[in-house]
Amino acid sequence: MKITVVGAGIVGLATADALVRRGHQVTVLEADRPMGARSAGASRVFRLAHAEPALVEAAHKAQELWEQYSTRAGRPLIGPEGTVVSGPRAHDWARAMAEAGAEHTLGDAPPELLGHAHGPVLTDPHGGALDLAGAGRLLVDAHKSIMRPGRVVDLDELVGDAIVVTAGAGTAELVAPLGIEVPRELCHHVRFSFRPAVPITAIPPTHLDGTPGPELASTYQHRTPEGHWAIGGHLPDQLTSVDHTADEVRRRSYEAITAHVVARIPELEPEPVGELHCLPTAGGADGVHTARVGNVHVLWGENLAKLAPLLGENLADAVESDGVAHAIGTPPDLADHGR
Repeated sequence: MKITVVGAGIVGLATADALVRRGHQVTVLEADRPMGARSAGASRVFRLAHAEPALVEAAHKAQELWEQYSTRAGRPLIGPEGTVVSGPRAHDWARAMAEAGAEHTLGDAPPELLGHAHGPVLTDPHGGALDLAGAGRLLVDAHKSIMRPGRVVDLDELVGDAIVVTAGAGTAELVAPLGIEVPRELCHHVRFSFRPAVPITAIPPTHLDGTPGPELASTYQHRTPEGHWAIGGHLPDQLTSVDHTADEVRRRSYEAITAHVVARIPELEPEPVGELHCLPTAGGADGVHTARVGNVHVLWGENLAKLAPLLGENLADAVESDGVAHAIGTPPDLADHGR
Protein backbone atom coordinates (compact mmCIF):
# COMPACT_ATOMS: atom_id res chain seq x y z
CA MET A 1 0.00 0.00 0.00
CA LYS A 2 1.02 3.61 -0.62
CA ILE A 3 0.43 5.64 2.55
CA THR A 4 1.00 9.29 3.41
CA VAL A 5 1.51 10.29 7.04
CA VAL A 6 0.84 13.98 7.74
CA GLY A 7 2.93 15.19 10.68
CA ALA A 8 6.40 14.12 11.81
CA GLY A 9 5.96 14.40 15.54
CA ILE A 10 6.63 11.36 17.68
CA VAL A 11 3.24 9.75 16.90
CA GLY A 12 3.54 10.35 13.14
CA LEU A 13 7.06 8.94 13.13
CA ALA A 14 6.00 5.91 15.18
CA THR A 15 3.17 5.31 12.72
CA ALA A 16 5.48 5.58 9.73
CA ASP A 17 7.92 3.21 11.45
CA ALA A 18 5.21 0.59 12.03
CA LEU A 19 3.98 0.84 8.45
CA VAL A 20 7.47 0.61 6.94
CA ARG A 21 8.27 -2.45 9.03
CA ARG A 22 5.11 -4.07 7.64
CA GLY A 23 6.34 -3.53 4.09
CA HIS A 24 4.26 -0.52 3.00
CA GLN A 25 5.43 2.39 0.84
CA VAL A 26 5.27 5.42 3.15
CA THR A 27 5.80 9.16 2.73
CA VAL A 28 5.89 11.49 5.75
CA LEU A 29 4.98 15.15 5.21
CA GLU A 30 6.04 17.77 7.78
CA ALA A 31 5.28 21.49 7.54
CA ASP A 32 8.09 22.62 9.85
CA ARG A 33 10.68 20.21 11.23
CA PRO A 34 10.52 16.66 12.55
CA MET A 35 9.96 16.40 16.30
CA GLY A 36 8.91 20.04 16.50
CA ALA A 37 5.79 21.69 17.97
CA ARG A 38 4.16 19.34 20.51
CA SER A 39 7.03 16.83 20.24
CA ALA A 40 9.74 19.41 20.90
CA GLY A 41 12.00 19.18 23.93
CA ALA A 42 14.33 16.58 25.35
CA SER A 43 12.05 14.61 27.64
CA ARG A 44 8.60 13.75 28.94
CA VAL A 45 7.14 11.82 31.87
CA PHE A 46 6.36 8.19 31.13
CA ARG A 47 3.85 6.59 33.52
CA LEU A 48 1.48 3.71 33.85
CA ALA A 49 -0.45 5.84 36.34
CA HIS A 50 -3.64 7.27 34.85
CA ALA A 51 -7.19 8.03 35.93
CA GLU A 52 -8.70 5.28 33.75
CA PRO A 53 -7.86 1.55 33.71
CA ALA A 54 -7.89 1.54 29.89
CA LEU A 55 -5.14 4.15 29.83
CA VAL A 56 -3.13 2.21 32.43
CA GLU A 57 -3.35 -0.89 30.24
CA ALA A 58 -2.42 1.10 27.13
CA ALA A 59 0.63 2.56 28.86
CA HIS A 60 1.73 -0.94 29.86
CA LYS A 61 1.53 -2.07 26.22
CA ALA A 62 3.40 1.07 25.16
CA GLN A 63 6.12 0.31 27.72
CA GLU A 64 6.74 -3.06 26.09
CA LEU A 65 7.10 -1.36 22.71
CA TRP A 66 9.39 1.31 24.17
CA GLU A 67 11.64 -1.56 25.28
CA GLN A 68 11.87 -2.64 21.63
CA TYR A 69 12.76 0.93 20.65
CA SER A 70 15.40 0.92 23.39
CA THR A 71 16.93 -2.25 21.97
CA ARG A 72 17.15 -0.58 18.57
CA ALA A 73 18.67 2.56 20.12
CA GLY A 74 21.20 0.55 22.11
CA ARG A 75 20.23 2.19 25.41
CA PRO A 76 17.16 2.63 27.62
CA LEU A 77 14.75 5.34 26.50
CA ILE A 78 12.76 5.25 29.75
CA GLY A 79 14.57 5.92 33.00
CA PRO A 80 14.30 3.59 36.03
CA GLU A 81 13.36 6.26 38.56
CA GLY A 82 9.62 5.63 38.81
CA THR A 83 6.80 8.16 39.05
CA VAL A 84 5.08 9.64 42.08
CA VAL A 85 1.54 11.08 41.94
CA SER A 86 0.47 13.27 44.85
CA GLY A 87 -2.54 15.39 45.71
CA PRO A 88 -6.28 14.69 45.49
CA ARG A 89 -6.04 12.40 42.46
CA ALA A 90 -3.65 9.89 44.05
CA HIS A 91 -6.42 7.67 45.47
CA ASP A 92 -8.50 7.64 42.27
CA TRP A 93 -5.48 6.87 40.10
CA ALA A 94 -4.48 4.08 42.52
CA ARG A 95 -7.93 2.55 42.08
CA ALA A 96 -7.53 2.67 38.30
CA MET A 97 -4.14 0.98 38.56
CA ALA A 98 -5.55 -1.70 40.85
CA GLU A 99 -8.40 -2.38 38.43
CA ALA A 100 -5.88 -2.70 35.58
CA GLY A 101 -3.67 -5.01 37.64
CA ALA A 102 -0.70 -2.63 37.52
CA GLU A 103 1.98 -2.69 40.20
CA HIS A 104 1.80 0.33 42.51
CA THR A 105 1.86 1.45 46.14
CA LEU A 106 -0.11 4.07 48.04
CA GLY A 107 1.76 5.46 51.02
CA ASP A 108 4.60 7.74 52.00
CA ALA A 109 6.66 9.63 49.45
CA PRO A 110 10.08 8.08 48.69
CA PRO A 111 12.94 9.92 50.42
CA GLU A 112 14.68 10.79 47.14
CA LEU A 113 11.71 12.84 45.87
CA LEU A 114 12.68 16.43 45.14
CA GLY A 115 10.52 18.91 47.04
CA HIS A 116 7.45 18.10 49.09
CA ALA A 117 4.35 15.95 48.64
CA HIS A 118 1.24 16.29 50.77
CA GLY A 119 -0.60 13.24 52.04
CA PRO A 120 -0.33 9.68 50.77
CA VAL A 121 1.24 9.40 47.35
CA LEU A 122 0.81 6.90 44.55
CA THR A 123 4.11 5.38 43.46
CA ASP A 124 4.31 3.88 39.99
CA PRO A 125 7.55 1.85 39.90
CA HIS A 126 7.41 1.48 36.10
CA GLY A 127 7.28 5.21 35.41
CA GLY A 128 10.28 7.37 34.63
CA ALA A 129 11.71 10.07 32.41
CA LEU A 130 11.21 9.39 28.70
CA ASP A 131 14.11 10.40 26.47
CA LEU A 132 11.87 11.86 23.78
CA ALA A 133 14.66 13.51 21.83
CA GLY A 134 16.56 10.21 21.71
CA ALA A 135 13.47 8.39 20.46
CA GLY A 136 12.98 11.06 17.82
CA ARG A 137 16.55 10.74 16.60
CA LEU A 138 16.14 6.97 16.36
CA LEU A 139 13.08 7.28 14.12
CA VAL A 140 14.26 10.25 12.06
CA ASP A 141 17.59 8.54 11.31
CA ALA A 142 15.80 5.34 10.35
CA HIS A 143 13.37 7.03 7.97
CA LYS A 144 15.09 10.08 6.49
CA SER A 145 14.55 8.76 2.98
CA ILE A 146 10.74 8.89 3.25
CA MET A 147 10.42 12.34 4.87
CA ARG A 148 9.38 15.33 2.77
CA PRO A 149 8.92 19.00 3.70
CA GLY A 150 5.47 20.31 2.88
CA ARG A 151 2.46 22.01 4.43
CA VAL A 152 -0.78 20.20 3.64
CA VAL A 153 -3.72 22.53 3.16
CA ASP A 154 -6.21 20.21 1.49
CA LEU A 155 -6.23 16.46 2.10
CA ASP A 156 -7.94 15.97 -1.25
CA GLU A 157 -4.66 16.94 -2.90
CA LEU A 158 -2.96 13.85 -1.48
CA VAL A 159 -2.97 10.58 -3.35
CA GLY A 160 -2.44 7.06 -2.09
CA ASP A 161 -4.24 4.09 -0.63
CA ALA A 162 -4.44 5.70 2.81
CA ILE A 163 -3.71 8.99 4.54
CA VAL A 164 -2.89 9.19 8.25
CA VAL A 165 -3.23 12.58 9.96
CA THR A 166 -1.22 13.08 13.16
CA ALA A 167 -0.74 16.83 12.83
CA GLY A 168 -1.07 17.98 16.44
CA ALA A 169 -2.41 21.51 16.73
CA GLY A 170 -3.01 21.63 12.97
CA THR A 171 -5.32 18.62 12.92
CA ALA A 172 -8.62 20.41 13.62
CA GLU A 173 -8.46 22.74 10.63
CA LEU A 174 -7.13 20.07 8.31
CA VAL A 175 -9.90 17.52 8.96
CA ALA A 176 -12.85 19.89 9.44
CA PRO A 177 -13.88 19.61 5.74
CA LEU A 178 -14.33 15.86 6.33
CA GLY A 179 -16.86 16.51 9.09
CA ILE A 180 -14.47 15.36 11.83
CA GLU A 181 -14.73 17.62 14.87
CA VAL A 182 -11.44 18.01 16.71
CA PRO A 183 -11.20 20.55 19.57
CA ARG A 184 -9.78 23.79 18.18
CA GLU A 185 -9.25 25.94 21.27
CA LEU A 186 -5.54 26.05 22.07
CA CYS A 187 -3.63 27.47 25.01
CA HIS A 188 -0.06 28.42 25.80
CA HIS A 189 2.00 26.18 28.05
CA VAL A 190 5.56 26.85 29.21
CA ARG A 191 7.84 24.62 31.23
CA PHE A 192 11.26 25.59 32.56
CA SER A 193 14.38 23.59 33.40
CA PHE A 194 16.60 24.15 36.44
CA ARG A 195 20.07 23.05 37.54
CA PRO A 196 20.53 21.22 40.84
CA ALA A 197 21.74 23.47 43.65
CA VAL A 198 23.21 20.56 45.62
CA PRO A 199 24.72 17.21 44.62
CA ILE A 200 21.93 14.69 44.04
CA THR A 201 23.16 11.13 44.39
CA ALA A 202 19.97 9.06 43.98
CA ILE A 203 17.85 9.75 40.90
CA PRO A 204 14.57 11.28 42.11
CA PRO A 205 11.31 9.97 40.66
CA THR A 206 9.28 11.97 38.21
CA HIS A 207 6.48 13.73 40.06
CA LEU A 208 2.93 14.80 39.20
CA ASP A 209 1.44 16.92 41.97
CA GLY A 210 -2.24 17.80 41.81
CA THR A 211 -2.19 19.84 45.03
CA PRO A 212 -3.45 23.33 44.14
CA GLY A 213 -1.09 26.14 45.07
CA PRO A 214 -1.53 29.92 45.24
CA GLU A 215 -0.72 30.33 41.54
CA LEU A 216 -0.62 26.85 40.01
CA ALA A 217 -3.45 24.30 39.80
CA SER A 218 -0.95 21.44 39.47
CA THR A 219 2.71 20.81 38.69
CA TYR A 220 4.95 18.15 37.19
CA GLN A 221 8.69 17.58 37.25
CA HIS A 222 11.22 15.18 35.78
CA ARG A 223 14.91 14.78 35.09
CA THR A 224 16.13 15.73 31.62
CA PRO A 225 18.92 13.97 29.69
CA GLU A 226 21.16 16.97 30.46
CA GLY A 227 20.82 16.34 34.20
CA HIS A 228 18.52 19.33 34.75
CA TRP A 229 14.97 19.23 36.13
CA ALA A 230 12.05 20.22 33.96
CA ILE A 231 9.29 21.86 35.98
CA GLY A 232 5.90 22.63 34.49
CA GLY A 233 2.82 24.11 36.10
CA HIS A 234 -0.75 24.72 35.02
CA LEU A 235 -2.05 28.24 35.41
CA PRO A 236 -5.82 28.87 35.44
CA ASP A 237 -7.27 28.29 31.97
CA GLN A 238 -8.33 31.90 31.51
CA LEU A 239 -4.70 33.02 31.87
CA THR A 240 -3.28 30.69 29.23
CA SER A 241 -5.69 31.03 26.29
CA VAL A 242 -4.30 32.16 22.96
CA ASP A 243 -6.20 35.42 23.50
CA HIS A 244 -3.08 36.27 25.54
CA THR A 245 0.28 36.65 23.87
CA ALA A 246 2.96 34.01 24.32
CA ASP A 247 5.07 36.61 26.15
CA GLU A 248 2.28 37.30 28.64
CA VAL A 249 1.81 33.64 29.46
CA ARG A 250 5.56 33.08 29.61
CA ARG A 251 5.91 35.89 32.18
CA ARG A 252 3.08 34.56 34.35
CA SER A 253 4.45 31.02 34.10
CA TYR A 254 7.97 32.15 34.92
CA GLU A 255 6.80 34.01 38.03
CA ALA A 256 4.62 31.15 39.27
CA ILE A 257 7.07 28.31 38.58
CA THR A 258 10.16 30.04 39.96
CA ALA A 259 8.16 30.91 43.10
CA HIS A 260 7.14 27.24 43.34
CA VAL A 261 10.79 26.14 43.07
CA VAL A 262 11.91 28.61 45.74
CA ALA A 263 9.13 27.58 48.12
CA ARG A 264 9.05 23.83 47.59
CA ILE A 265 12.15 22.54 45.79
CA PRO A 266 15.23 23.99 47.49
CA GLU A 267 17.39 21.31 45.85
CA LEU A 268 17.25 23.35 42.62
CA GLU A 269 18.75 26.68 41.62
CA PRO A 270 15.96 29.26 41.52
CA GLU A 271 16.77 30.67 38.06
CA PRO A 272 15.83 28.52 35.05
CA VAL A 273 18.43 27.61 32.44
CA GLY A 274 16.00 26.61 29.69
CA GLU A 275 12.36 26.67 28.66
CA LEU A 276 9.93 25.00 26.28
CA HIS A 277 6.74 26.52 24.86
CA CYS A 278 3.93 24.53 23.24
CA LEU A 279 0.28 24.91 22.24
CA PRO A 280 -1.81 22.09 23.73
CA THR A 281 -5.59 21.92 23.53
CA ALA A 282 -7.27 24.06 26.17
CA GLY A 283 -8.69 21.94 28.97
CA GLY A 284 -7.33 18.77 27.37
CA ALA A 285 -6.97 15.64 29.50
CA ASP A 286 -5.26 12.29 28.98
CA GLY A 287 -6.97 10.42 26.17
CA VAL A 288 -6.70 9.30 22.56
CA HIS A 289 -9.40 10.05 20.00
CA THR A 290 -9.64 8.60 16.50
CA ALA A 291 -11.79 8.82 13.40
CA ARG A 292 -11.84 7.62 9.81
CA VAL A 293 -13.57 9.08 6.78
CA GLY A 294 -12.95 7.17 3.59
CA ASN A 295 -9.23 6.43 3.36
CA VAL A 296 -8.29 9.19 5.84
CA HIS A 297 -7.37 8.05 9.36
CA VAL A 298 -7.10 10.72 12.06
CA LEU A 299 -5.70 10.62 15.60
CA TRP A 300 -5.64 13.39 18.19
CA GLY A 301 -5.46 13.83 21.96
CA GLU A 302 -3.31 15.09 24.79
CA ASN A 303 -0.16 13.76 26.46
CA LEU A 304 0.34 11.29 23.62
CA ALA A 305 4.15 11.02 23.55
CA LYS A 306 4.30 8.31 26.20
CA LEU A 307 1.94 6.12 24.13
CA ALA A 308 3.54 6.82 20.75
CA PRO A 309 4.77 3.31 19.81
CA LEU A 310 1.38 1.80 20.66
CA LEU A 311 -0.51 4.51 18.76
CA GLY A 312 1.70 3.89 15.74
CA GLU A 313 0.90 0.17 15.80
CA ASN A 314 -2.83 0.84 16.28
CA LEU A 315 -2.92 3.23 13.32
CA ALA A 316 -1.03 0.73 11.18
CA ASP A 317 -3.58 -1.94 12.15
CA ALA A 318 -6.43 0.40 11.19
CA VAL A 319 -4.88 1.21 7.81
CA GLU A 320 -4.35 -2.47 6.99
CA SER A 321 -7.87 -3.46 8.06
CA ASP A 322 -9.57 -0.33 6.67
CA GLY A 323 -11.01 0.16 10.14
CA VAL A 324 -10.81 2.80 12.86
CA ALA A 325 -7.85 2.93 15.25
CA HIS A 326 -8.53 2.28 18.91
CA ALA A 327 -9.50 5.26 21.02
CA ILE A 328 -8.24 5.15 24.59
CA GLY A 329 -9.76 6.95 27.54
CA THR A 330 -12.50 8.44 25.36
CA PRO A 331 -15.69 9.64 27.06
CA PRO A 332 -18.95 8.60 25.37
CA ASP A 333 -19.58 12.01 23.80
CA LEU A 334 -16.27 11.78 21.94
CA ALA A 335 -16.60 8.21 20.73
CA ASP A 336 -14.94 7.04 17.52
CA HIS A 337 -16.74 7.54 14.28
CA GLY A 338 -16.08 6.57 10.69
CA ARG A 339 -17.87 6.23 7.43
